[in-house]
Amino acid sequence: MEDVSPRNLQVRLLILVFIAFIPALGIFWYANREFRNLQLEAKEQELIQRAGEVATEYRRLIGEGKAFLAALSEFDEIRSVRFSSCTDHLVRVLRHAEQFSTITVIGMDGYLACGSLTPENALYLGDRAYFVRATSRDLFSVGEFTLGRLTGKPVVGMALPLGNGEGTGSVLAASVDLNVLARRSGGGTLPEGYTFSVLDRNRRVMVRRPRTGNFTLADSVGAIAGATFPGPQEGSAPLIVTGTDLDGIERLFAVAPLRSPAGNMEGYLAFGRTKVTLMQEVDEIVNLQLRFLAVGGMVLLALAWALGHFWLARCPTDQEES
Repeated sequence: MEDVSPRNLQVRLLILVFIAFIPALGIFWYANREFRNLQLEAKEQELIQRAGEVATEYRRLIGEGKAFLAALSEFDEIRSVRFSSCTDHLVRVLRHAEQFSTITVIGMDGYLACGSLTPENALYLGDRAYFVRATSRDLFSVGEFTLGRLTGKPVVGMALPLGNGEGTGSVLAASVDLNVLARRSGGGTLPEGYTFSVLDRNRRVMVRRPRTGNFTLADSVGAIAGATFPGPQEGSAPLIVTGTDLDGIERLFAVAPLRSPAGNMEGYLAFGRTKVTLMQEVDEIVNLQLRFLAVGGMVLLALAWALGHFWLARCPTDQEES
């Protein structure tokens, strides 16, 4: 007769369990690969979301600036351009508008008439894009990314023509500090391993974060990004691209255009992450799943051995005794 000893039944049961695990291992390998891809896509979507939020914040700043200039233009001190009262008024207003670096009134000759900051000598602003567009179109206009002549900060100017009953008499302008985008990106704190850059349409660097540690790139502000750094992308939605960052490290970037409410693109931003750190985070999540499944498999094997030892393996012996 065939040996049906307890030891034999235990061995057979364990072999049966292992055989049952073979297709499960194939399914697990496929699911693990798909899970890894999903986690990688989730990390890329996180980058895209950050870039999209900052691009939306930029449009909101421009929209707020338009409403701000329209409200400010209603004050007689601004329209009449009485130098002392106009300057004092703009100085007080600027204290409550941290997103602006300067607020100015520019005469039709292109020279600064009054402003929150006043230089010792006459300052010509008639060549600024926002002034040229506002006076030629006679409506609110947004200029180009540039470095402020009074502050040296990276800014984008906007202007609103002020009528005097006989046409445009002067132009009310404000400069949005582009550093505000860095302070407001991701709740104001840039996670470790990320880089944040704002560039104009010609790939000139306007803002760079972080500016400490291994990413000290303050000297890059105002410089032209290299050919391997991501350029402005077509369309309005953020895109994932790869490239070499300003510090020479290859990164994965989420690139988004910075457009005004009218749809004009003044520049673009790039959120960067190294592929190594990104894949490390993905591996940590996947490995955690593997550990849970390994523990589950060991528990199942232990249950199979206990089932074979305390129940199935004893059944023949109990039957012989009866």
